[in-house]
Amino acid sequence: MFSVAMRSLLFALLAGLSMTTLGSELQNDPTRPLDYRVSRATVELSLNAILRGGERRLAVINGQRLREGETIANSGGIRVVRINDDAVVVGQSGRQWRLKLNNESVRR
Repeated sequence: MFSVAMRSLLFALLAGLSMTTLGSELQNDPTRPLDYRVSRATVELSLNAILRGGERRLAVINGQRLREGETIANSGGIRVVRINDDAVVVGQSGRQWRLKLNNESVRR
């Protein structure tokens, strides 16, 4: 019927598909409470850039452009509290964290 190599490949493909399905089911779990929030420990935040123009300031976090007071998408309610020149303060449920901008220069 199938050779050993074919069976191994088929098994690996099916295992990969089931892991992908399992991951998407965990994100859309219908039994999860309506007020469920992702804890900060499970959310990866990356400050990509800070943009300034006069009084206007924007922070780019996880590729999303945000102003002060806006909520970061897919973060469980983490909001941008303050945008400084070299860092952004974010907060959730009364706690605050500081995301620093990587200011290393890149050489060619």
